[in-house]
Amino acid sequence: MRIRTTEKPHYFSDKLCKTVPIYGIQGLTLDSAKNFTAGIEAVEYDIKEKVDMQGLFPIKEWKAKWSLCQDLSVPLYALTYKAPDDFIEIFKIVFDSGSFASLREGRLTFDEFAKWWALIKGTVQTKPLHEAKPRLSSFDNILDQHGLAWGGNVDGFVLNPELKPCAIIEFRYPTKFALENYDPADFFTYRNGDYYTWEPLVLLSSRLGVPLFLMTFDRNSQRERIGFSVIDSISRTELLHRYNRPCDNIIQGVQSITRELETRLSESPSRII
Repeated sequence: MRIRTTEKPHYFSDKLCKTVPIYGIQGLTLDSAKNFTAGIEAVEYDIKEKVDMQGLFPIKEWKAKWSLCQDLSVPLYALTYKAPDDFIEIFKIVFDSGSFASLREGRLTFDEFAKWWALIKGTVQTKPLHEAKPRLSSFDNILDQHGLAWGGNVDGFVLNPELKPCAIIEFRYPTKFALENYDPADFFTYRNGDYYTWEPLVLLSSRLGVPLFLMTFDRNSQRERIGFSVIDSISRTELLHRYNRPCDNIIQGVQSITRELETRLSESPSRII
């Protein structure tokens, strides 16, 4: 079983996500009108493996993903593929009377899957196709063969005790800079720019009425520390922090980071200017 993910394992971010807890979702699609259309997870199985949606993630994590989608009034789907099959199955994840259920929505050929994807992700391709080929999974390869790309993951979100989203979080892992020298705002317009990475997160923050945070981690270190900032706004040319840059706000230890998160939950949403 191979769950599609854009994230590499990282000792401290993994530990922090389990402790807080912070959840993520691999796909949150937008249409051409900038409306959210679906939450998506995807998994590849070996030919002899049994498809088990309930065992894909802990129930608490499934419910968190479903709760985020509920607040956006969009469905939550799980995609499955078994090589060498020539079809993809789509399951709709729901919680009926508090109980987990996965409803088979369809069994699509690769061409049908591409058409389905184009319907829910109506945004225009913003990068040349040769740069939009992560080849993370068979799903990415199939989309790429049809001139499409995945895009639109949410690294982290936090729920309140009522299971309502109360913060969105973007993770960054610099490899060439120490945390004290790294601010993604410095690279916002570099090459193809970072606007289209941040835009869905800012829209999500605005639609949910919750703050958007940035956490930077030492990629090549197990030190338990992060750079932290509240994202105020983005424009086509810049990313603006509300207070400190992450490189000027290094926080050490799970307890201190958790306190910072809790203190900032009352912040207003990010915005596009």
